[in-house]
Amino acid sequence: MTRIGVCPRRLRAAGTAAALAALAALAACGSDAVTAPSIEDAAAARAPAAGDARWTPRADARAVLAWQELARTLVARRAIDPPMASRAYALLAVAQHRAVRAALDAVPDHGGGRGRRGAPSPSAALASASVRVLGALFPGDAGAVAAHPVPAVADGDASAGAVIGHEVAERVLAEAATDGSDRAWSGVIPVGPGRWFSSASPIAAPLRPSWGSVRPWAMRSGDHFRPPPPPAWGSPALASAIAEVRRYSDERTAEQLRIAHVWADGAGTSTPPGHWNEIAAELLARQDASAERAAHVLALLNMAMMDAGIACWDSKYEYWLLRPSQADGAITTPVGLPNFPSYVSGHATFSGAAAAVLGAQFPSHRRALRAMAEEAAMSRLYGGIHYRFDSDVGLDMGRRIGELVLVLDRQRRGEW
Repeated sequence: MTRIGVCPRRLRAAGTAAALAALAALAACGSDAVTAPSIEDAAAARAPAAGDARWTPRADARAVLAWQELARTLVARRAIDPPMASRAYALLAVAQHRAVRAALDAVPDHGGGRGRRGAPSPSAALASASVRVLGALFPGDAGAVAAHPVPAVADGDASAGAVIGHEVAERVLAEAATDGSDRAWSGVIPVGPGRWFSSASPIAAPLRPSWGSVRPWAMRSGDHFRPPPPPAWGSPALASAIAEVRRYSDERTAEQLRIAHVWADGAGTSTPPGHWNEIAAELLARQDASAERAAHVLALLNMAMMDAGIACWDSKYEYWLLRPSQADGAITTPVGLPNFPSYVSGHATFSGAAAAVLGAQFPSHRRALRAMAEEAAMSRLYGGIHYRFDSDVGLDMGRRIGELVLVLDRQRRGEW
Protein backbone atom coordinates (compact mmCIF):
# COMPACT_ATOMS: atom_id res chain seq x y z
CA MET A 1 0.00 0.00 0.00
CA THR A 2 1.49 3.32 -1.07
CA ARG A 3 1.48 5.85 1.70
CA ILE A 4 2.20 9.53 1.93
CA GLY A 5 3.96 10.60 5.07
CA VAL A 6 2.37 14.02 5.47
CA CYS A 7 -1.25 14.96 5.76
CA PRO A 8 -3.31 17.87 4.46
CA ARG A 9 -4.13 19.14 7.93
CA ARG A 10 -0.49 19.37 8.90
CA LEU A 11 0.19 20.90 5.51
CA ARG A 12 -2.53 23.48 6.05
CA ALA A 13 -1.06 24.34 9.41
CA ALA A 14 2.32 25.00 7.82
CA GLY A 15 0.87 26.88 4.84
CA THR A 16 0.36 26.47 1.13
CA ALA A 17 4.06 26.81 0.34
CA ALA A 18 5.08 23.85 2.45
CA ALA A 19 2.12 21.84 1.22
CA LEU A 20 3.10 22.19 -2.40
CA ALA A 21 6.78 21.70 -1.63
CA ALA A 22 5.94 18.33 -0.12
CA LEU A 23 3.76 17.44 -3.10
CA ALA A 24 6.51 18.48 -5.48
CA ALA A 25 9.01 16.30 -3.67
CA LEU A 26 6.64 13.37 -3.95
CA ALA A 27 6.03 14.00 -7.61
CA ALA A 28 9.76 13.78 -8.26
CA CYS A 29 10.06 10.30 -6.74
CA GLY A 30 10.60 7.52 -9.21
CA SER A 31 9.23 4.66 -7.12
CA ASP A 32 5.69 3.62 -6.32
CA ALA A 33 6.78 3.28 -2.69
CA VAL A 34 6.44 6.94 -1.79
CA THR A 35 7.59 8.38 1.50
CA ALA A 36 7.13 12.12 1.81
CA PRO A 37 9.65 14.44 3.41
CA SER A 38 8.65 15.80 6.76
CA ILE A 39 6.60 18.95 6.61
CA GLU A 40 9.26 20.76 8.60
CA ASP A 41 11.98 19.79 6.09
CA ALA A 42 9.80 20.77 3.15
CA ALA A 43 8.97 24.12 4.67
CA ALA A 44 12.57 24.90 5.55
CA ALA A 45 13.88 23.86 2.16
CA ARG A 46 11.36 25.40 -0.20
CA ALA A 47 8.98 27.81 1.50
CA PRO A 48 9.20 31.31 -0.01
CA ALA A 49 9.42 34.42 2.06
CA ALA A 50 6.25 35.81 3.54
CA GLY A 51 4.30 37.79 0.97
CA ASP A 52 5.94 36.10 -2.02
CA ALA A 53 3.40 36.65 -4.81
CA ARG A 54 4.30 33.32 -6.42
CA TRP A 55 2.25 31.57 -3.75
CA THR A 56 -0.78 33.87 -3.93
CA PRO A 57 -3.55 32.99 -6.39
CA ARG A 58 -4.77 35.59 -8.83
CA ALA A 59 -7.46 37.89 -7.49
CA ASP A 60 -10.16 36.40 -9.70
CA ALA A 61 -9.25 32.85 -8.65
CA ARG A 62 -9.15 33.93 -4.99
CA ALA A 63 -12.83 34.72 -5.28
CA VAL A 64 -13.60 31.20 -6.48
CA LEU A 65 -11.61 29.71 -3.62
CA ALA A 66 -13.10 32.09 -1.06
CA TRP A 67 -16.64 31.01 -1.84
CA GLN A 68 -15.65 27.36 -1.72
CA GLU A 69 -13.98 27.95 1.64
CA LEU A 70 -17.21 29.49 2.92
CA ALA A 71 -19.10 26.41 1.73
CA ARG A 72 -16.77 24.18 3.74
CA THR A 73 -17.27 26.38 6.79
CA LEU A 74 -21.05 26.14 6.47
CA VAL A 75 -20.96 22.37 5.98
CA ALA A 76 -18.94 22.04 9.17
CA ARG A 77 -21.08 24.51 11.12
CA ARG A 78 -24.30 22.74 10.17
CA ALA A 79 -22.78 19.23 10.55
CA ILE A 80 -23.87 18.25 7.04
CA ASP A 81 -23.26 14.57 6.26
CA PRO A 82 -20.84 13.55 3.48
CA PRO A 83 -23.35 12.72 0.70
CA MET A 84 -25.29 15.94 1.18
CA ALA A 85 -22.07 17.91 1.57
CA SER A 86 -20.83 16.54 -1.75
CA ARG A 87 -24.03 17.81 -3.36
CA ALA A 88 -23.58 21.30 -1.87
CA TYR A 89 -19.99 21.52 -3.11
CA ALA A 90 -21.01 20.28 -6.57
CA LEU A 91 -23.92 22.68 -6.98
CA LEU A 92 -21.77 25.63 -5.96
CA ALA A 93 -18.88 24.60 -8.20
CA VAL A 94 -21.07 23.93 -11.24
CA ALA A 95 -22.86 27.26 -10.79
CA GLN A 96 -19.51 29.04 -10.54
CA HIS A 97 -18.17 27.27 -13.62
CA ARG A 98 -21.25 28.03 -15.68
CA ALA A 99 -21.45 31.65 -14.49
CA VAL A 100 -17.84 32.45 -15.34
CA ARG A 101 -18.13 30.81 -18.75
CA ALA A 102 -21.41 32.58 -19.49
CA ALA A 103 -19.89 35.96 -18.68
CA LEU A 104 -16.82 35.25 -20.79
CA ASP A 105 -18.92 33.86 -23.65
CA ALA A 106 -20.76 37.17 -23.77
CA VAL A 107 -17.46 38.61 -25.03
CA PRO A 108 -16.26 37.38 -28.45
CA ASP A 109 -12.56 37.47 -27.52
CA HIS A 110 -11.63 36.16 -24.07
CA GLY A 111 -8.35 38.03 -24.16
CA GLY A 112 -8.92 41.51 -25.52
CA GLY A 113 -12.57 41.57 -24.56
CA ARG A 114 -12.13 41.16 -20.82
CA GLY A 115 -12.77 44.29 -18.86
CA ARG A 116 -13.79 46.43 -21.80
CA ARG A 117 -16.67 48.76 -21.28
CA GLY A 118 -20.03 47.00 -21.29
CA ALA A 119 -18.60 43.48 -21.05
CA PRO A 120 -20.16 41.45 -18.21
CA SER A 121 -17.85 40.99 -15.25
CA PRO A 122 -16.98 37.31 -14.72
CA SER A 123 -16.14 38.06 -11.09
CA ALA A 124 -19.55 39.64 -10.51
CA ALA A 125 -21.20 36.65 -12.22
CA LEU A 126 -19.24 34.34 -9.94
CA ALA A 127 -20.21 36.25 -6.81
CA SER A 128 -23.86 36.49 -7.74
CA ALA A 129 -24.11 32.78 -8.53
CA SER A 130 -22.28 31.85 -5.33
CA VAL A 131 -24.49 34.01 -3.11
CA ARG A 132 -27.67 32.62 -4.65
CA VAL A 133 -26.64 28.95 -4.44
CA LEU A 134 -25.20 29.10 -0.93
CA GLY A 135 -28.13 31.17 0.30
CA ALA A 136 -30.53 28.53 -1.02
CA LEU A 137 -28.55 25.62 0.41
CA PHE A 138 -27.96 27.28 3.79
CA PRO A 139 -30.98 29.55 4.33
CA GLY A 140 -30.15 30.01 8.00
CA ASP A 141 -26.83 31.53 6.97
CA ALA A 142 -28.07 33.68 4.10
CA GLY A 143 -27.04 36.88 5.86
CA ALA A 144 -23.50 35.68 6.44
CA VAL A 145 -23.31 34.51 2.83
CA ALA A 146 -24.42 37.89 1.48
CA ALA A 147 -21.90 39.69 3.70
CA HIS A 148 -19.00 37.35 2.92
CA PRO A 149 -15.95 39.40 1.84
CA VAL A 150 -14.36 38.46 -1.48
CA PRO A 151 -11.54 40.09 -3.46
CA ALA A 152 -12.67 42.98 -5.63
CA VAL A 153 -11.80 42.51 -9.30
CA ALA A 154 -12.35 45.18 -11.94
CA ASP A 155 -13.04 42.96 -14.92
CA GLY A 156 -16.13 44.41 -16.56
CA ASP A 157 -19.69 45.54 -15.99
CA ALA A 158 -20.60 44.32 -12.51
CA SER A 159 -24.34 44.78 -12.98
CA ALA A 160 -24.41 42.75 -16.19
CA GLY A 161 -22.25 40.07 -14.59
CA ALA A 162 -24.48 39.86 -11.55
CA VAL A 163 -27.54 39.31 -13.72
CA ILE A 164 -25.79 36.47 -15.57
CA GLY A 165 -24.68 34.85 -12.33
CA HIS A 166 -28.13 35.01 -10.79
CA GLU A 167 -29.74 33.50 -13.89
CA VAL A 168 -27.20 30.67 -13.96
CA ALA A 169 -27.74 29.95 -10.28
CA GLU A 170 -31.51 29.81 -10.71
CA ARG A 171 -31.11 27.22 -13.46
CA VAL A 172 -28.72 25.13 -11.36
CA LEU A 173 -31.08 25.22 -8.39
CA ALA A 174 -34.06 24.32 -10.58
CA GLU A 175 -32.19 21.27 -11.86
CA ALA A 176 -31.20 20.34 -8.32
CA ALA A 177 -34.79 20.50 -7.13
CA THR A 178 -35.58 17.37 -9.15
CA ASP A 179 -32.41 15.34 -8.45
CA GLY A 180 -34.11 13.10 -5.86
CA SER A 181 -31.88 14.13 -2.96
CA ASP A 182 -34.95 14.65 -0.77
CA ARG A 183 -36.54 11.30 -1.62
CA ALA A 184 -37.94 9.51 1.42
CA TRP A 185 -37.05 5.89 2.05
CA SER A 186 -39.87 3.42 2.62
CA GLY A 187 -37.84 0.20 2.69
CA VAL A 188 -37.21 -2.25 5.48
CA ILE A 189 -33.82 -2.94 7.06
CA PRO A 190 -32.98 -6.57 6.30
CA VAL A 191 -32.03 -8.85 9.17
CA GLY A 192 -29.96 -11.99 9.34
CA PRO A 193 -26.37 -13.21 9.62
CA GLY A 194 -23.87 -10.75 8.17
CA ARG A 195 -26.42 -7.96 7.91
CA TRP A 196 -25.74 -4.46 9.17
CA PHE A 197 -27.61 -3.17 12.22
CA SER A 198 -27.51 0.13 14.04
CA SER A 199 -24.91 0.26 16.80
CA ALA A 200 -25.91 3.81 17.71
CA SER A 201 -27.20 4.54 21.17
CA PRO A 202 -30.07 5.03 20.99
CA ILE A 203 -30.61 3.00 17.84
CA ALA A 204 -30.95 5.30 14.84
CA ALA A 205 -32.12 4.98 11.26
CA PRO A 206 -29.34 4.42 8.71
CA LEU A 207 -27.95 7.48 6.93
CA ARG A 208 -29.61 8.28 3.59
CA PRO A 209 -30.55 4.81 2.32
CA SER A 210 -32.14 6.44 -0.77
CA TRP A 211 -29.01 8.32 -1.81
CA GLY A 212 -28.08 5.72 -4.41
CA SER A 213 -31.09 6.82 -6.44
CA VAL A 214 -30.07 10.51 -6.59
CA ARG A 215 -29.51 11.71 -10.15
CA PRO A 216 -25.77 11.74 -10.91
CA TRP A 217 -23.80 14.12 -13.12
CA ALA A 218 -21.83 11.65 -15.24
CA MET A 219 -23.04 8.14 -14.42
CA ARG A 220 -26.23 6.89 -16.00
CA SER A 221 -27.54 5.95 -12.52
CA GLY A 222 -26.32 5.05 -9.07
CA ASP A 223 -25.69 1.43 -10.05
CA HIS A 224 -23.51 2.36 -13.05
CA PHE A 225 -20.40 1.01 -11.31
CA ARG A 226 -22.08 -1.27 -8.76
CA PRO A 227 -19.47 -3.78 -7.59
CA PRO A 228 -20.02 -7.53 -7.15
CA PRO A 229 -21.15 -8.71 -3.72
CA PRO A 230 -18.70 -8.74 -0.82
CA PRO A 231 -17.48 -12.05 0.61
CA ALA A 232 -20.38 -14.07 1.99
CA TRP A 233 -21.04 -14.35 5.70
CA GLY A 234 -19.22 -17.38 7.06
CA SER A 235 -16.83 -17.58 4.13
CA PRO A 236 -13.06 -17.91 4.64
CA ALA A 237 -12.53 -14.65 2.75
CA LEU A 238 -14.72 -12.67 5.13
CA ALA A 239 -13.25 -14.40 8.17
CA SER A 240 -9.78 -13.43 6.96
CA ALA A 241 -10.86 -9.83 6.40
CA ILE A 242 -12.35 -9.62 9.91
CA ALA A 243 -9.18 -11.08 11.38
CA GLU A 244 -7.06 -8.48 9.61
CA VAL A 245 -9.09 -5.60 11.06
CA ARG A 246 -8.82 -7.26 14.49
CA ARG A 247 -5.03 -7.37 14.17
CA TYR A 248 -4.90 -3.67 13.38
CA SER A 249 -7.21 -3.00 16.30
CA ASP A 250 -5.10 -5.04 18.73
CA GLU A 251 -1.74 -3.75 17.48
CA ARG A 252 -2.61 -0.24 16.30
CA THR A 253 0.48 1.98 16.25
CA ALA A 254 0.63 5.66 17.12
CA GLU A 255 1.24 6.46 13.45
CA GLN A 256 -1.76 4.42 12.32
CA LEU A 257 -3.93 6.13 14.90
CA ARG A 258 -2.68 9.53 13.69
CA ILE A 259 -3.58 8.65 10.10
CA ALA A 260 -7.04 7.47 11.19
CA HIS A 261 -7.64 10.82 12.88
CA VAL A 262 -6.19 12.90 10.04
CA TRP A 263 -8.65 11.48 7.52
CA ALA A 264 -11.61 10.98 9.88
CA ASP A 265 -13.50 14.07 8.67
CA GLY A 266 -16.51 13.25 10.81
CA ALA A 267 -19.50 15.29 11.96
CA GLY A 268 -18.72 18.95 12.43
CA THR A 269 -15.98 19.00 9.75
CA SER A 270 -16.02 19.80 6.05
CA THR A 271 -16.31 16.00 5.47
CA PRO A 272 -14.13 13.93 3.09
CA PRO A 273 -15.27 15.87 -0.01
CA GLY A 274 -14.39 19.12 1.75
CA HIS A 275 -10.99 17.72 2.66
CA TRP A 276 -10.25 17.10 -1.01
CA ASN A 277 -11.53 20.57 -1.92
CA GLU A 278 -8.88 21.99 0.42
CA ILE A 279 -6.21 19.97 -1.35
CA ALA A 280 -7.46 21.27 -4.70
CA ALA A 281 -7.43 24.84 -3.41
CA GLU A 282 -3.77 24.49 -2.42
CA LEU A 283 -2.87 23.19 -5.87
CA LEU A 284 -4.80 25.95 -7.65
CA ALA A 285 -3.20 28.61 -5.50
CA ARG A 286 0.26 27.32 -6.37
CA GLN A 287 -0.55 27.21 -10.07
CA ASP A 288 -1.68 30.86 -10.26
CA ALA A 289 -4.86 29.66 -11.94
CA SER A 290 -7.42 31.98 -13.46
CA ALA A 291 -11.00 32.05 -12.22
CA GLU A 292 -12.07 30.13 -15.30
CA ARG A 293 -9.47 27.43 -14.64
CA ALA A 294 -10.21 27.24 -10.89
CA ALA A 295 -13.96 27.01 -11.43
CA HIS A 296 -13.55 24.31 -14.06
CA VAL A 297 -11.25 22.16 -11.92
CA LEU A 298 -13.53 22.45 -8.89
CA ALA A 299 -16.61 21.64 -10.96
CA LEU A 300 -14.98 18.45 -12.26
CA LEU A 301 -13.75 17.50 -8.81
CA ASN A 302 -17.08 17.99 -7.09
CA MET A 303 -19.23 16.39 -9.77
CA ALA A 304 -16.97 13.34 -9.54
CA MET A 305 -17.20 13.24 -5.75
CA MET A 306 -20.97 13.65 -5.73
CA ASP A 307 -21.25 10.76 -8.19
CA ALA A 308 -18.83 8.79 -6.03
CA GLY A 309 -21.10 9.25 -3.04
CA ILE A 310 -24.14 8.16 -5.03
CA ALA A 311 -22.39 5.02 -6.28
CA CYS A 312 -21.01 4.22 -2.84
CA TRP A 313 -24.39 4.59 -1.15
CA ASP A 314 -26.00 2.46 -3.86
CA SER A 315 -23.59 -0.33 -2.95
CA LYS A 316 -23.99 0.10 0.79
CA TYR A 317 -27.75 -0.35 0.65
CA GLU A 318 -27.68 -3.04 -2.02
CA TYR A 319 -25.60 -5.35 0.20
CA TRP A 320 -26.19 -4.15 3.81
CA LEU A 321 -22.90 -5.63 5.02
CA LEU A 322 -22.22 -5.34 8.74
CA ARG A 323 -19.19 -3.43 10.03
CA PRO A 324 -16.04 -5.25 11.23
CA SER A 325 -16.70 -4.26 14.85
CA GLN A 326 -20.20 -5.70 14.54
CA ALA A 327 -18.71 -8.99 13.38
CA ASP A 328 -16.09 -9.00 16.16
CA GLY A 329 -16.97 -6.99 19.25
CA ALA A 330 -13.31 -6.84 20.32
CA ILE A 331 -12.48 -4.52 17.40
CA THR A 332 -12.18 -0.92 18.58
CA THR A 333 -13.13 2.16 16.57
CA PRO A 334 -11.23 5.15 18.00
CA VAL A 335 -12.58 7.62 15.44
CA GLY A 336 -16.20 6.51 15.79
CA LEU A 337 -18.49 4.15 13.87
CA PRO A 338 -20.70 5.55 11.09
CA ASN A 339 -24.34 4.54 11.26
CA PHE A 340 -24.67 2.85 7.87
CA PRO A 341 -23.45 -0.33 6.17
CA SER A 342 -19.83 -1.10 5.42
CA TYR A 343 -19.41 -2.06 1.76
CA VAL A 344 -17.97 0.00 0.09
CA SER A 345 -15.95 2.67 1.90
CA GLY A 346 -17.15 6.21 1.35
CA HIS A 347 -13.75 7.66 2.17
CA ALA A 348 -12.12 5.40 -0.40
CA THR A 349 -14.67 6.13 -3.11
CA PHE A 350 -14.59 9.91 -2.60
CA SER A 351 -10.78 9.83 -2.51
CA GLY A 352 -10.37 7.63 -5.57
CA ALA A 353 -12.57 9.96 -7.61
CA ALA A 354 -10.85 13.09 -6.31
CA ALA A 355 -7.33 11.82 -6.94
CA ALA A 356 -8.26 10.72 -10.48
CA VAL A 357 -9.60 14.16 -11.38
CA LEU A 358 -6.89 16.18 -9.66
CA GLY A 359 -4.15 13.90 -10.96
CA ALA A 360 -5.29 14.61 -14.51
CA GLN A 361 -5.45 18.34 -13.85
CA PHE A 362 -2.10 18.46 -12.05
CA PRO A 363 -0.04 15.71 -13.70
CA SER A 364 3.18 16.48 -11.84
CA HIS A 365 1.36 15.68 -8.58
CA ARG A 366 -0.49 12.59 -9.80
CA ARG A 367 1.64 10.13 -7.83
CA ALA A 368 1.34 12.11 -4.61
CA LEU A 369 -2.42 12.50 -4.98
CA ARG A 370 -2.86 8.79 -5.60
CA ALA A 371 -0.80 8.09 -2.47
CA MET A 372 -3.01 10.43 -0.45
CA ALA A 373 -6.15 8.65 -1.70
CA GLU A 374 -4.68 5.30 -0.72
CA GLU A 375 -3.79 6.60 2.72
CA ALA A 376 -7.31 7.98 3.16
CA ALA A 377 -8.72 4.56 2.26
CA MET A 378 -6.29 2.73 4.52
CA SER A 379 -7.13 5.06 7.41
CA ARG A 380 -10.52 3.40 7.72
CA LEU A 381 -8.90 0.00 8.18
CA TYR A 382 -6.60 1.49 10.81
CA GLY A 383 -9.68 2.92 12.52
CA GLY A 384 -11.48 -0.44 12.66
CA ILE A 385 -14.28 0.92 10.50
CA HIS A 386 -13.82 -0.95 7.23
CA TYR A 387 -12.53 -4.21 5.79
CA ARG A 388 -9.67 -3.99 3.31
CA PHE A 389 -11.96 -5.01 0.44
CA ASP A 390 -14.28 -2.09 1.30
CA SER A 391 -11.39 0.28 0.65
CA ASP A 392 -9.89 -1.52 -2.34
CA VAL A 393 -13.20 -1.75 -4.19
CA GLY A 394 -14.15 1.80 -3.21
CA LEU A 395 -10.88 3.22 -4.51
CA ASP A 396 -11.28 1.41 -7.82
CA MET A 397 -14.88 2.53 -8.19
CA GLY A 398 -14.00 6.12 -7.35
CA ARG A 399 -11.17 6.17 -9.88
CA ARG A 400 -13.47 4.87 -12.60
CA ILE A 401 -15.99 7.59 -11.77
CA GLY A 402 -13.29 10.27 -11.90
CA GLU A 403 -12.08 8.95 -15.26
CA LEU A 404 -15.65 8.99 -16.60
CA VAL A 405 -16.07 12.64 -15.62
CA LEU A 406 -12.80 13.50 -17.38
CA VAL A 407 -13.82 11.66 -20.55
CA LEU A 408 -17.19 13.40 -20.66
CA ASP A 409 -15.55 16.76 -20.01
CA ARG A 410 -13.32 16.31 -23.03
CA GLN A 411 -16.26 15.24 -25.16
CA ARG A 412 -18.35 18.21 -23.99
CA ARG A 413 -15.44 20.65 -24.14
CA GLY A 414 -16.10 21.79 -20.62
CA GLU A 415 -19.83 22.36 -21.08
CA TRP A 416 -21.81 20.94 -18.16
